[in-house]
Amino acid sequence: MIHLFLNADEYLTAERLAALKAGIGDPEMAGLNTTELAAGQTSSAAILAEASMMPFLTEKRLVIVRGYLDALDKRMAASKSPGADAYVDAAYLFDHWPDVPDTAILAFVDPAVDRRRSLWKGFTLPAAGGKPERKVPGLEAQVKQGGLTLEEAKAPAQKELPEWIRERAKQHKIAIAPDAVMVLADFVGPNLRLLDNELVKLSLYALGRTITAADVRAMVSDVNEEMFWNLTDGLAQRNPKGAMRALHDLRRNEESPIGLLGAIVRQYRLLIQVKVLQQAGQHDSEAIARQLKEKEYPVKKALQLVGRYSFAELEEIMEQLLEADMAMKTGADQDTEIAVLIAELTQKK
Repeated sequence: MIHLFLNADEYLTAERLAALKAGIGDPEMAGLNTTELAAGQTSSAAILAEASMMPFLTEKRLVIVRGYLDALDKRMAASKSPGADAYVDAAYLFDHWPDVPDTAILAFVDPAVDRRRSLWKGFTLPAAGGKPERKVPGLEAQVKQGGLTLEEAKAPAQKELPEWIRERAKQHKIAIAPDAVMVLADFVGPNLRLLDNELVKLSLYALGRTITAADVRAMVSDVNEEMFWNLTDGLAQRNPKGAMRALHDLRRNEESPIGLLGAIVRQYRLLIQVKVLQQAGQHDSEAIARQLKEKEYPVKKALQLVGRYSFAELEEIMEQLLEADMAMKTGADQDTEIAVLIAELTQKK
């Protein structure tokens, strides 16, 4: 069975992969029968060969491939003709997917496949080596034909978060008041890993009673507002020591590197939005917050920092953040990647 996690939420993907792994059986044997491959270190032939290996003392093997389809998509887009190696690699992979044995669970995790391009839509492979021209169905057609399973693992929209929190609280057997759910959704946003962590922390804080909105404000606001803004403040001031100290505080609070990166992206996106409105003559934090549907506190922080950046600098930083996101999701060591990113951002001028 072949699973595609395309542009999927990191946390939901991790949960689904964990479920697939657990389905293999005994945890120790599941670990022995799970292989992870990363883009840049594998090929279509190597992926197929790995999937064809027989499981060891279990009925299934799990092969997780991270970033390969993303990389293949970009290679194809950069190629000058559909006869280029990237297209041949894609055709080879697609042609041999039916040969993947039933003993294999093959999962592709790719956060940036462009559904406007050939890998998704399909392409025509020109005649070569005595073989005639032929059409190669893309991922879209193969999903529709049932050859591949497209996993729906997108984070819920902001308005859907309260329901997600309620359901997650039920799974953890945590009692939480309706207004506390709304405050938690507002404070954290669609960072599902962080939401889940905060629910567990709040339940420990509440010691068995129902979590209240006051509990959320007491326990969550410092993490998601002040501490994250301390980091952004250190970056804006080009203060390496301050930024690294804030990073250390957040990591000590058990924030994951990918969660930290998501928070940094949201804050820089807010800086851009606030700068646009500021340039248009809007300077009132309450009015800006209302227009952007944000809380006033982060808008006030953004107004304090936005003057330190030009639009060009903000655009360059957003590009760097996207590159770091790709690196983290395609095999780079996440702790190293976030530390290097923070160091580089404090050097921006």
